[in-house]
Amino acid sequence: MSISIMKKLSVITPKDSVDEMIKRLIKLRCVDVRNTESDECGYLLEKMNYDVQRSDAEKRLAEIERVLPVLTKYSSRMSKLGDGRMKIDREEFVSDGSFKHTWEKIEAADSDLKRINECKNRISADEKLIVSLTPWIDYGVSLRLCNTDRADLVIGSMPAGTEQSDIDEALGELYASVDIVSRDAGAVYVSLISLKSDTDEAAKKLSSLGFIRISFPGVDKTPKKAIAFLNEEVAQLNSEIENLTEDLRSLSEYLSDIEVLYDIENTSLTEIINKQKMAATEDCAVLVGWAPQMRVEKLSAELDKLCCAYEIEDPSETETPPVLLNNNRFSENFEWVVGMYSYPKYGSFDPTFIMSIFYFFIFGLMFADVGYGLVLTVCGFALPALMGMSEKTKRSFNMFGYCGISSMIMGVIFGGWFGDLPYAIMQNMAGIENAKEIYPFFDGLWFNPMDNPMTFLVVALAVGGIHLIAGMAIKFYILCKEGKVFDAIFDIGSWWVIFAGIGVFFVFGALPGWITVGVGVAMIVFTHGRHEKNIVVKLLKGILGLYDITSYASDLLSYSRILALGLASAVVGQVINLIGTMSGATVGGFVALILATLIGHTLNLAINILGSFVHTSRLQYLEFFNKFYEDGGDPFEAVEPSEEYTID
Repeated sequence: MSISIMKKLSVITPKDSVDEMIKRLIKLRCVDVRNTESDECGYLLEKMNYDVQRSDAEKRLAEIERVLPVLTKYSSRMSKLGDGRMKIDREEFVSDGSFKHTWEKIEAADSDLKRINECKNRISADEKLIVSLTPWIDYGVSLRLCNTDRADLVIGSMPAGTEQSDIDEALGELYASVDIVSRDAGAVYVSLISLKSDTDEAAKKLSSLGFIRISFPGVDKTPKKAIAFLNEEVAQLNSEIENLTEDLRSLSEYLSDIEVLYDIENTSLTEIINKQKMAATEDCAVLVGWAPQMRVEKLSAELDKLCCAYEIEDPSETETPPVLLNNNRFSENFEWVVGMYSYPKYGSFDPTFIMSIFYFFIFGLMFADVGYGLVLTVCGFALPALMGMSEKTKRSFNMFGYCGISSMIMGVIFGGWFGDLPYAIMQNMAGIENAKEIYPFFDGLWFNPMDNPMTFLVVALAVGGIHLIAGMAIKFYILCKEGKVFDAIFDIGSWWVIFAGIGVFFVFGALPGWITVGVGVAMIVFTHGRHEKNIVVKLLKGILGLYDITSYASDLLSYSRILALGLASAVVGQVINLIGTMSGATVGGFVALILATLIGHTLNLAINILGSFVHTSRLQYLEFFNKFYEDGGDPFEAVEPSEEYTID
């Protein structure tokens, strides 16, 4: 409904009171702490240095985050329905020894995880080495360097088609011998023995046949013994992993305490981050931030309990406060859609309430189906309640829940029931030929867009016209509020006269219509250039102002996408129903119906939720907001405790 009025908060407190002050502000959840500039209070301040503390806090949190998902996986704890967060006294958790005891369990779990990863890496390396050694399993010589004073032993591989005769021919008269150890589909594995003086030459000649040297660093046994040793080591490592995994299962009993610790440490990190935003002298620290006016009284009461001096004042003309949207319980679920575009500028008009009504209506037109809407409504409202989602995520789901209600309403009006599922079943499985005549309710209380697409297009364009005029009306209101009444009348009202004239043309005839349109055109031509001094420029700008009619026409045509989206979901639904019922009232037919309904309609639902969301949002952003919206607002982000798993 509006943008909350913001007050600037400035606090000066002794350095030793900073921790207590930040803790209180976090519990209040109503202050957006900002970076304190060095000249904020009129004299030189230095940033408070908490880099070491922040680094330590981030490391502790990272350690918990490594452990949490693993222990959750092994935990036998039943999943909780609804908001499963625990109500707990965090100060008592720290003071009664639970904090220290839980950290010991985390460190033990983290140690187990690190060792498991080491074992897995070692197993992976051993298995790769076993694969490499397997072709040499019948090679009876130790792979440790076996060179003598006069001879060299070299092993390697050659292309798969290489024969012994090819090797012998290549070596010629050299004092060298090559034995083929084994071969497979990819290569031939050979052993070269030669006099030291002939080794390089022998290797060179063999290279012409594709010879590649192979070495196994660290292997000092024969391949067969090395493989046996590696297999035994892999078995031992797997056994160790099993023991460590059992230990993790035991540690998962402390999962609830670890979740408490996560919220405590995450809140501690939040405290440090916000202390870093402060600046200080040798003895005092300065904090600046923003708070909504409606929470100022409560904020003052808390600050009065501290040893500090504070001031709560209106923002100056050069300051830009953050934006906190304040809407009713229905519209607040659509605030994130506005945020995806950009928050409104502070002090400007908040479009959320009006946008939410149009969003609700247009989404339903695009996805007019009772069945799909019911699924969307149940998921939008039931899932957040059952899964205990955060407030932000809950609002996103609730928005789709409300859109599902709109889809159900429009589905009744325009005849969408999982496409035409009732008629498909009646006609193809029950043999009722004139089902629409007997049961007209399922064909829509008004009309069915599949049978009357042009009528639906007119409805879509009519809704679009209302949407555009609403955007213009908001601009009219904003201009009047700013004292620019003439701008509102001539820049906005003149177009309304033209639009009214077009309507009069069709209702009352050509002459009254042309007269009304002419009045609107005259208003534009003679007032659009009113700020220019040169009379010729005034007239030219006025004439050019008429070109905006193309923009309005283009915007209006954009609403034809309502027809396109509405027909798309209905047509796909009908095809799915035809496939599902074409086998008739047989066992196979019922199986086909169930599969088509579950698979086909689920895919159609997913695709058209995305399509309706994207295109409904687009109509708000490009057609509606374009008429009046001032964006660029910085979202208000109050410092809050971490409550991922617990409530303090």
